[in-house]
Amino acid sequence: MMGHLRFGFLFVIVALFASLLTLLNQDGPTPLLAPESISVRAPDYVVEDFSAIRTDENDAGYKMLLGKKMVHYPDDDSAELEQPRLITIEPGKPSVQLQADNAKMSAEGEDIYLSGNVVIVRNAGKGRGETILTTSLLHLIPDQDIARTDKPVEITETNATIRAIGMEMNNRTGHTELLSQVKVVHDKKR
Repeated sequence: MMGHLRFGFLFVIVALFASLLTLLNQDGPTPLLAPESISVRAPDYVVEDFSAIRTDENDAGYKMLLGKKMVHYPDDDSAELEQPRLITIEPGKPSVQLQADNAKMSAEGEDIYLSGNVVIVRNAGKGRGETILTTSLLHLIPDQDIARTDKPVEITETNATIRAIGMEMNNRTGHTELLSQVKVVHDKKR
């Protein structure tokens, strides 16, 4: 259902998170506490009020990751982010903004969980209106180009609002499946 929805920009998050983690690890941060001396999980670094920008080869487009706080854990190389925001600008494509209350990323970005007030806005462009996706939890699996949730999701387009429980989006195929309780409200006045 709804194969026309494509949110490929979700997967650029991984590149930005990974780039930021690599950059922070280059200086070889000193652990705050020796891992053997405690049984409580301790971070090796915390970054507050951060921003990271990644430009394309020609500096024509960019991706900016901002956040209130990022905590990195050396025991499993995972990271947690507070109030992550992602902005992407690419030539010939509508700009995209993503925000959530929190994000958790496994080592090397195999899994990313965006939670709490997840909002993704794809601006209008190429004959299409603005698209807004909202949910409370979004699981990204970048290696497979999949985004999924089992929570309520709402997708608002120019003249339709779609609500469902559960969604799986495959960026490779361009296929989006809404899993249950799908309701579409079409409004020609918008």
